[in-house]
Amino acid sequence: MTKTIPERVFQVKDAGGRAYRVTRYAWLDNVAAEGRPEEWKETWHLLMTENGGFLDPVGEGRYVVDGTGTVVESVD
Repeated sequence: MTKTIPERVFQVKDAGGRAYRVTRYAWLDNVAAEGRPEEWKETWHLLMTENGGFLDPVGEGRYVVDGTGTVVESVD
């Protein structure tokens, strides 16, 4: 069984000072043996802005918005 959860929300801003809310979605698989209590393990994650943009991490709290090349930084 797999489930997707909004794992955390944080803010980023671009060089112009515009702020974006980002949600980190995590995909989890139940790795427990049948008949055992659920044991969830993250298999994949995705960073998505409230406007539907995707972010790729470039290190040290900086991200690039896919498709635009806009560099943003975490403000949390």
